[in-house]
Amino acid sequence: MDVAAWLQDLGLERYVPAFRDNEIDWEVLRKLTSRLDPEDYRDVIAAYHRVVAKIIAEADGFVSRYMGDGVLVYFGYPQAHEDDAERAVRAGLACIDAVGRLDVKSVKLQARVGIATGLVVVGDLIGEGSAQEQSVVGETPNLAARLQALAEPDAVVIAAGTRRLLGALFEARAS
Repeated sequence: MDVAAWLQDLGLERYVPAFRDNEIDWEVLRKLTSRLDPEDYRDVIAAYHRVVAKIIAEADGFVSRYMGDGVLVYFGYPQAHEDDAERAVRAGLACIDAVGRLDVKSVKLQARVGIATGLVVVGDLIGEGSAQEQSVVGETPNLAARLQALAEPDAVVIAAGTRRLLGALFEARAS
């Protein structure tokens, strides 16, 4: 079918020049995706949360909270291990791999991971009901969040302190 005729049939003939100028044909239209409705988006996020939580649990990490499409994870709490930095990186890489293989609502997902190592104080429960969580004091979670924001899709960015703890366990690139 002709894209111009299709647009005219829809009463959208004013867009014919824009489609023509940008070489939008049926092949291009087939590759375009529309936004998900809230229920579908919820299903995508839930699948993402499930796969990440499974990987974190297998690595003996602790999912502190879900924040939209983000997840705050601790290693070394409530149980510390000598290799928590390694566990965190391996879990981060596994999450990127698993999230990339998810097939939910025909949406291609990518993850970004930021990892920082340092001392934090995990305190008493704050808030009430579904908003209840443990308070965390320290720069480490903030640094990890900033590193995650800098990460490219499908990448793990680690802090210098974490890199030192890892030694030569992983091949890393300075950025």
